[in-house]
Amino acid sequence: MQFYGNPVSSNDSGGGSEEKSSSSKEDNLPADNGIENIGLAVFKGDKLVGKLTKIETLSNLIITNKLKSCRLSIPDPEDESKAIDSYLTLDTKPQIKVSIVNGTPYVKIKVKMNARISSINEISNYVSQDKIDKIEESASHYLKVHLLNYLYKTSKDYKSDISGTGKYAISNFKTRAEYEEYNWLDNFQNAFFDVETEVNVKSSFLITGT
Repeated sequence: MQFYGNPVSSNDSGGGSEEKSSSSKEDNLPADNGIENIGLAVFKGDKLVGKLTKIETLSNLIITNKLKSCRLSIPDPEDESKAIDSYLTLDTKPQIKVSIVNGTPYVKIKVKMNARISSINEISNYVSQDKIDKIEESASHYLKVHLLNYLYKTSKDYKSDISGTGKYAISNFKTRAEYEEYNWLDNFQNAFFDVETEVNVKSSFLITGT
């Protein structure tokens, strides 16, 4: 898996939370265009609690709306042993809504992305609309799984809201004092997540009807 994306600054901590992330030189992913893709170290307060993998770093960039573009290999829906190279960009800013259900955070995220296909089985010179639909479904599912894995890992394992979802929870409280009394950082580790992904494919191949 390869992706091209801009790294998150160590100053990005997310509104209303103390967590932060910083570049990890040990997890650099060299790109053939000369850009280095940098993994993230995860902090809770001033304590290092873990490090994100490359796909987890990509998930962070997507959710925080910091992704400019990336190249990602997704499973071929017609042959799981093969992969399809795609070039992804965010279509719109991710929609994030946080509810408090029986005292527990419920975080709902909707992500919409565009994808341009750069290779399909390395030999195709056209793809049908049916193939495009299957690729979109495969890409959407692939991203959803990894986004959920990232969210639950940072919440349950690292107990660190480095995506800054806490700022979306403030509307659930009448005053800032009530929000601070709730103590988002302690309750975030109990959060549940619902992710909806939509990938629209713009093929670089000639699409012909069959």
